[in-house]
Amino acid sequence: MRPLRVGVVGCGQIAQIMHLPYLWEMPEFEIGALCDLSQEIISNLGNKYKVNQLYLDYRELVKQNDLDVVAVLTHDHANIAEAAAEAGKHVFVEKPFCFNLADCDRVLESVRRNRVKLMVGYMKRYDPGYVYGSELIKSVKDIRYIRIHDFVGDMKSHRDVYGLVKANDIPQAVIDESIQSMNSSLKQGLDESHSQLYRILWELLMSSHDIDLLQGTFGPPQKILFSDAFSKTEFVSVMEYGKSIRCVFEIGIWPDYHSWDEQLIVYGQDALISINFPNPFIKNAQTSVKVINHENGSAVCKEIHPSFKEAFQLEWQHFSQCIHEDHEPLTNGQVGKVDIELAIKLVQAIQV
Repeated sequence: MRPLRVGVVGCGQIAQIMHLPYLWEMPEFEIGALCDLSQEIISNLGNKYKVNQLYLDYRELVKQNDLDVVAVLTHDHANIAEAAAEAGKHVFVEKPFCFNLADCDRVLESVRRNRVKLMVGYMKRYDPGYVYGSELIKSVKDIRYIRIHDFVGDMKSHRDVYGLVKANDIPQAVIDESIQSMNSSLKQGLDESHSQLYRILWELLMSSHDIDLLQGTFGPPQKILFSDAFSKTEFVSVMEYGKSIRCVFEIGIWPDYHSWDEQLIVYGQDALISINFPNPFIKNAQTSVKVINHENGSAVCKEIHPSFKEAFQLEWQHFSQCIHEDHEPLTNGQVGKVDIELAIKLVQAIQV
């Protein structure tokens, strides 16, 4: 079975730390082209990964006939994903899938019409710790309380740890245009009364792993009882999962915070299960599962570390299987759209 040739659009931090090294190492794939707004980045990475096909415009990359897959690793994904699908390429899209539902529908229609696969890069759904913990959660009796907690901070320190190539040659006008386009797309997802909260929607979509973990484990909530954005980077919501089940969803992004604090916790009648996620920029860091059971009148606690396998690598292996065996990815475009729907509803539940 020949390797799938991948064209990578967007060669920033997560591409350099995770996606490119694994695509380079894995026998299932070959890196066939690179694209970025920075000539400096693609020149350096082209030399590193022995790639000769280098582009500054994604519309030129998708025309390359020998590519099987386009990996969309930029901030704004919809136009690139649609162009790749229209060119008959399978599409891997980093989260979030899009910034509004209209863009989701546009890309999904293109994927359907051109009979290609699209996978959203929710790598935590493929994490061995999450897979193990989510199976345990299914056996918990009388779940009463669910908590999603994600407080993270400085994401720039990794650049020096990994010696990343930095983009110093992108004109400020191009950066400003990109930001303006993203903001406009975000506002399209909100009604007029909430449109000023588009920055909160951005933070929620950047934390869409947590929304996806919640819906991947429990499905959509029955009702959103309360939402509050008490700063530009802090958000809390209370959701109803059945008459006597509540879920608290809380995120905070603090630039000076130097820790990674992300958990999915389930409280049941007979057990507490906590899935604890490590900093995703640290390769092969283990996701741990903490279990507290009640036995003979005592609380018995154990902690499990299921595997050192890297979730970023596992998601790419899954995508390869989906393409070769012609089945839908676990985290396909429809899953991505449902997560965006919930993110929008969470913002619209804020009283303005």
